[in-house]
Amino acid sequence: MAKTVEVEITFTDRTSGPGTSAGKSVVTAGSLATGIGRGVREIMKKMDRKQRFDAAKHGINVSAKLTDEAEEKDATAASA
Repeated sequence: MAKTVEVEITFTDRTSGPGTSAGKSVVTAGSLATGIGRGVREIMKKMDRKQRFDAAKHGINVSAKLTDEAEEKDATAASA
């Protein structure tokens, strides 16, 4: 069963300071770990060189939340 995972990365930016959000990504994956990996890759590709350097220097915080959107869609498709 596919799971929908919402992933957000925050880091300390040189101009904005701590808690700067690099972005959010919503992905569908088979497991939570796979969803986190896909989401992080998508967000990191969108960051520019300076943001990636700041994130590598100060560390990143990854937050992931499992959503039930995929399960609701499967349930409605099965009942129809």
